[in-house]
Amino acid sequence: MGRGKRWTEEENMLLLKMATKGLTIKEIYDSGKFPNRTPRSIENQLLRLGSFEYQKKKIFGTQIREAEIVGLDEIVKRYVDAFNQICDKTEFAKEELERFRIIFMAAWKYRDLFAEYERLRKVEEEISELRRALEEIKAQLAATN
Repeated sequence: MGRGKRWTEEENMLLLKMATKGLTIKEIYDSGKFPNRTPRSIENQLLRLGSFEYQKKKIFGTQIREAEIVGLDEIVKRYVDAFNQICDKTEFAKEELERFRIIFMAAWKYRDLFAEYERLRKVEEEISELRRALEEIKAQLAATN
């Protein structure tokens, strides 16, 4: 397999600058600033340049999905599922045990986070109701003047 043209110092600087700003490989490629470069060649060059920002994103970015807020009943189901898996097996790899530990700690913390989320959601609803009431009062005042 043949190699493409060499990367210039200007291209390297621009590439690192874009990666430092947090742009993804697709965003860098779609910018059109690197004509005749493939997304794969952009990724490989970032790795060659040792871009800490890109490596950090590659390592951690793919592990975290968009937040899905679920109720406590769903968290309890996931917790019980992990617990049952532990009870059903007699031997575990170190990575499996670490995963279970993380699941249990996350479920424990989620309870508090979910309670705070629910409290804030109620506060936001109350603020919305107050805004609606304020708008009604303003409309009544404007109608009487």
